[in-house]
Amino acid sequence: MTAAAPHPTLWPHLANAALAASYASLTAQAVAAECYETPAWTARRVLEVEVLTPRVLDPCCGTGILSQAARAAGYDVGSLDLHRWGYADQHGQADFLADPPSWIAWPMFRETPAYLRHNMPRPLSGVSVFMNPPFSRATEFVDRAFSLGARKVLCFQRFAWRESQARRAWWDARPPARIWLCGDRAHCWRFDIPPEARTGGAPTAHAWFVWEQGHRGLEAVATIWKDGQAEPPVPCPV
Repeated sequence: MTAAAPHPTLWPHLANAALAASYASLTAQAVAAECYETPAWTARRVLEVEVLTPRVLDPCCGTGILSQAARAAGYDVGSLDLHRWGYADQHGQADFLADPPSWIAWPMFRETPAYLRHNMPRPLSGVSVFMNPPFSRATEFVDRAFSLGARKVLCFQRFAWRESQARRAWWDARPPARIWLCGDRAHCWRFDIPPEARTGGAPTAHAWFVWEQGHRGLEAVATIWKDGQAEPPVPCPV
């Protein structure tokens, strides 16, 4: 599924990433997979206001921002991605949306007997999913997480994800419990853009969308800030 690592003079910040054979460059790979790095502060702040289950899955771990934040907060984290972007603690390389889930043999399921692993209809039962999936497939990732039994889902996306008329029926059927809007602009750079080129403003609003199994009622909207002061959530009929 992967080929040689990229040329170090082109992507020195991704020296340990692997280039899939179907792409000519890491730029092409990042564009196709819609790989944008989650600002670390947004991950830390949402974990200060949301309590996850002891076991957490990051199904599109990328460079490891979310996985590292969850580990630092004391959770047992499984890290998965379609590609390898150089995160040393990535457990497996697989497509989270694939059926059947070929990734369930990684350490999160080490207490499950091997003969049961490939016959688990809901392998994410009791697990939280903490993710920043591709924008165009984000609804599929949320649906997939719950179809596999996830107890809680935290999904980082542009706030425009909530506004689309095309997704109206989906949102009506699956309203989140809470939305944590990033009060400070979150700069989400594509993986292949080197640190020295990451300059300029961020005109796009981002938020964490939170679902909990069994939630009923209006979604609550609140704000998280880079300095750590979060506003309390209030119900908002959107």
